[in-house]
Amino acid sequence: MATLPTMAILTPLSLADARRIGALYGMEIADVRGLLAGSVNSNFALTLADGGGGQVFLRVYEEQQLHAASREARLLEHLAAGGVATPQPLRRRDGASGAGGAAFIAEHAGKPVALFPWVAGESVCQARVTPDATRRVGAALARVHLVGASFEGANASRFDLDSLDQRLQGLRASGRGAGAAPAPTAGPLPQTLPPEVAAAVDELTARLQRIRDAAPRTSGPETLIHGDLFRDNVLWQDGEISALLDFESASRGSAAFDLAVTMLAWCFGDDLDPDLAAALAAGYTSVRPLSTDERGRLFHESLVAALRFSITRITDFELRPKGSGVYKDFRRFLARQRTLERLGPEGLLALLRV
Repeated sequence: MATLPTMAILTPLSLADARRIGALYGMEIADVRGLLAGSVNSNFALTLADGGGGQVFLRVYEEQQLHAASREARLLEHLAAGGVATPQPLRRRDGASGAGGAAFIAEHAGKPVALFPWVAGESVCQARVTPDATRRVGAALARVHLVGASFEGANASRFDLDSLDQRLQGLRASGRGAGAAPAPTAGPLPQTLPPEVAAAVDELTARLQRIRDAAPRTSGPETLIHGDLFRDNVLWQDGEISALLDFESASRGSAAFDLAVTMLAWCFGDDLDPDLAAALAAGYTSVRPLSTDERGRLFHESLVAALRFSITRITDFELRPKGSGVYKDFRRFLARQRTLERLGPEGLLALLRV
């Protein structure tokens, strides 16, 4: 599907297993190949036994339970039907049915599995990101918000300020060697945090409190948000977006927050690139204009977005055992927080030209 950061295949899939699963979808499978892509799930390319070399994409959900994987399948069907460029999950052909997307989901090794059409394309590195690219990404994100607004059943975000505070509390307890419950993470926390991480946790704790103190009094309107539209979650072909991927973090939330996440992901090299950021905002507003409330929340939501990824990159990546897969550096998002604070609310709006 794309060339993405490498990771291990967490759940192996034999050809016999692939054929068993393929049969549920009315497909005969000739070959299976693991894809070293993504940072959470195990992904595979299945070659169809039709002589034409056709393929489908198989995902084993390593962390989601059946009900969550089914809800995501139903969400993807809704978005694809509304014109969002995302692969629509394939339906089973063996008579399986059920509410909430269960007709899309199979099972392997006790874990949910979904099949998708193969989408050609590649992700781009930061050096290849242009204003035209961010304009297209902004427009695609706006379509997610417009179409997703009518989706029923999306969960609340797992990364609100209270949840982020709980992660920081777990990190602080770990740093003291206390026996408190650890922060949510992909593995056990060390009993004593490395000095640089401990200092970052102190800085993030202070920033979270400042963000709380300065937060707008109203929460603002909610829609469906992607929550994680980084460069490795967008496929390109011939200069156009061929697919938006990985809606596992999708939730109800603020459109301004989602736009801020995307800005932080696409518009930073060594610093925030004003041309990339302005093009992103222009692409977004060409499809879905920002309300006065959303414009007013952009600075706050940008700080929350930078805080969210600073914290989760510590709990989910920095403290993993070395060599355990993808590494994502929390320091990059600490730097983004500092840049935002230097800009201030008016400086950010001026840079985005909204």
